[in-house]
Amino acid sequence: MAMAYAGTASDRHPNTDTLLLIILGAAEVIAFYIHVHFNVAPFYPQAFDQLSYYLETYDLADKIRAYGMAELPKALFESGNATGTTFALQGSLISLIGGVSRTTFLTINVIYLLAAQFIVFLTVRSLSSSAFGWTALALLTSASTLFNGAGGLYDYRIDFTAMCLYGICISLILWSRVFLDCRKAAIAALVCILLVYARFFTAIYIAGVLAFLLAIQIAQWMQATSPEHDLARQRARNIFWCGCLIALVCIPRLYVSRDAIYNYYMIGHVLGEEKFIRASELGIHGLLAHLLYYPRSVIGSHIGVLTWIIAALLAILSFRQIPISATKAFQRLHSYRLEFTTLFVATLVPLALLTANLSKSQVVGGIVTIPIVLIMILIGIALWPRGTSIRIAGRIFDVAVLAVSAGLIVFFLRASPWPNVQKRADLDRFSLMGTEIARYAADRNLTKISLSVDRVSDFINVGIPRLFSIERFHRNLMVEGLFGHGQYGIFATPREDALRLYANSDVIVMTDPNKDRAHPYPINTKIREYWPELWQWANQNRRLIFSTTIDGVPYYLFVR
Repeated sequence: MAMAYAGTASDRHPNTDTLLLIILGAAEVIAFYIHVHFNVAPFYPQAFDQLSYYLETYDLADKIRAYGMAELPKALFESGNATGTTFALQGSLISLIGGVSRTTFLTINVIYLLAAQFIVFLTVRSLSSSAFGWTALALLTSASTLFNGAGGLYDYRIDFTAMCLYGICISLILWSRVFLDCRKAAIAALVCILLVYARFFTAIYIAGVLAFLLAIQIAQWMQATSPEHDLARQRARNIFWCGCLIALVCIPRLYVSRDAIYNYYMIGHVLGEEKFIRASELGIHGLLAHLLYYPRSVIGSHIGVLTWIIAALLAILSFRQIPISATKAFQRLHSYRLEFTTLFVATLVPLALLTANLSKSQVVGGIVTIPIVLIMILIGIALWPRGTSIRIAGRIFDVAVLAVSAGLIVFFLRASPWPNVQKRADLDRFSLMGTEIARYAADRNLTKISLSVDRVSDFINVGIPRLFSIERFHRNLMVEGLFGHGQYGIFATPREDALRLYANSDVIVMTDPNKDRAHPYPINTKIREYWPELWQWANQNRRLIFSTTIDGVPYYLFVR
């Protein structure tokens, strides 16, 4: 899609850009903390995965306070980590400054967002002008992925960090004139290393992108004549050495976690049955649905309708102001063929690898958000190199100014603290139930309890009472998950096993055999066969201490 922009490189002093970037960053930070204070910190962490990262960070922060900074290298090379190794470490480090709390841990996300915006701006400005850089930030700040409930700015998991670091890496590659500038290429390699350590799976993305770019440069080297021959050779050499540096630092770390990585990805995503359940949960049935899932996810959930609308309007306004023929447009786009090739490879490699995995996720597609934004910007740079402006009510406006205004309005509206009354009421009830379990353990001075739940839920599981025990009672409560967890979670559990697990449980949460069981988990079908027996057993053998109704589903909390 063609984009439209305004201004030239000389229309704004660099110091002005710096001041405006500082003001933008400060405004985003203020909006971020206001939103966290009102809508995030008081409630349970939604969407499963971030809960485990919070608890891991709390544990590491406690170890650092108890045993000192020597715990950091231990955490960095922990062999049990399957997905990444620096996320909790960074959260723990920043807690030394801001204190141990969820708000402090989440600061990691806003730091990475500001870093990504800064590098994207500088990259685009180096290719064209400040106006294009500001338009790039407008498209990025309006992207839906920033405010997705899972994987967004307020979600404490590695996906948002990975998106920012991947975007920084690809931006630096462009800024280096695609590995022509050795210093910037080396910085890009260091960012790639940080990305891989943050999320191990991205090593495949980086390897794929570098392999494609290396093959392209070798082919040009073999065919081109000087000076193209010399440029291709220099790029190929830099890509090779950057790849060697990344491999030298990352492969030993991946080897340390080889067993955990194999069990998590090969068993869980390739060989096991869970991949079919996850696909069914997302409504994916058939080959075509698998092939189209991530393109649809990226277009709709990560880039988002508003960003596409802003992009389309800017393109239309620019084309009306400065019409361009198809032949001229192709010539201008062709002059940026290497940059376009780099961005398309950076987008298609992750999407192809993710599509090949039957276990789909609504979160991971966001990794390509920044490369796609850069593609939009580069189209605009090529087609309207001097930018455009339009006349509204007798006044002339830079199209970039309109883009920035629209992007910031979208960002701050999404970051607003305005409450959804019904949602907040349910969140209060979720949090109260987790707090009651933590209070039960605290009142009895229990350091460990066992928990069974009759459904798979992100707001009642082993992590929730443990989190509230840490945050509200300052106790590191250990919670063992029985029925509704692990191998007895989404899979069908036989009646005899269910009754045995209930008998061993200190705390039992029961709901309803039929309501809100639309998820295609085998447990939701199987439990209907014997749920009345579980209900009778809990009433006869445990004591009811709390009950509530959430979204039409009753919840009953029984304790030993």
